Amino acid sequence: MMKKIKFLIKYSSELEIQRALTIKRKLKWYFDNGYNLSNSVLPKNISVEELDKKSEKEIIECVNEEYKEEIFKPHEQAVNSLLPEYLNKLADYFFEINLEVLLNIEIRLTKYGTTGSYNVPNVAIVNISKSFNIGLIRTILHETIHLHIQNLIDKYKIGQWEKEIIVDCLFEKFSIDILKKQNYPIDASKIKEIFEENYPNIELIIRDISK
Repeated sequence: MMKKIKFLIKYSSELEIQRALTIKRKLKWYFDNGYNLSNSVLPKNISVEELDKKSEKEIIECVNEEYKEEIFKPHEQAVNSLLPEYLNKLADYFFEINLEVLLNIEIRLTKYGTTGSYNVPNVAIVNISKSFNIGLIRTILHETIHLHIQNLIDKYKIGQWEKEIIVDCLFEKFSIDILKKQNYPIDASKIKEIFEENYPNIELIIRDISK
């Protein structure tokens, strides 16, 4: 019997504070990796330029002042309604391509930052200010794929955008119907060629991309 992935949805003012402070801490990383943060949602309409100058206390006060639990409820309902079907199919896909299935995923809903991100070993973060319904599901699935290959990404020291291209290639094999490709600041053609030549051997794909 194929394994299924269970998920737990979380949101709170504490998690929102953590999210906002993480964005502040990672500003240089975002800029160094070519991310455009001008469209990111920040507390109290703080601009990216202002965020770096704000103290931790000021950011905490801003988040607490605007946090309203009720805005998360419809998004929680949408995920609970739509995600199980796709997540079960994703678990089956991982099984088919010989990736070990994570049995539990923690899904954090946030208002802040980029469209989505992830924390190893099992946290997917999705921005409710950026998407709704199937858009939320797409982001959660994207971040879940990240979580399942991160050990190989670390092992072969794959760069940020090479990693994103690999995830999109896997997503396309899984469900091209809901795939939304990113705009890459690097040429993706060679990576896609290596992917197609070696698929479904994921470790071989990642190893060859690292060369």
